[in-house]
Amino acid sequence: MIQRLNIKSARYDRLSECVLMEGRGITLAVTKDALEALYDSEFEPEEAVIKAVEETRRLTRLAEIVPADDGRVLVTKKHLLSDGRYIDDAPIDDDTLPV
Repeated sequence: MIQRLNIKSARYDRLSECVLMEGRGITLAVTKDALEALYDSEFEPEEAVIKAVEETRRLTRLAEIVPADDGRVLVTKKHLLSDGRYIDDAPIDDDTLPV
């Protein structure tokens, strides 16, 4: 489903250290350490919200790729830095690799 994130709903959750944004039927949460790794800088919570709003296009695309868990899409450092290409945490099984 095509997502549209509402940047007016962007806020910082101090308990989970994430920036939250509302979407169509989901809540997107991007971790503060993911934003800090992307910009290679440390942020205060207010700065993290601003940087997340600046990255709305990338986060919208990730909201479509990363599976939601109970209506919440959690974007971690691994997802943000790899543009969602490697979202599976399962180890690679050597038996399934082509020879």
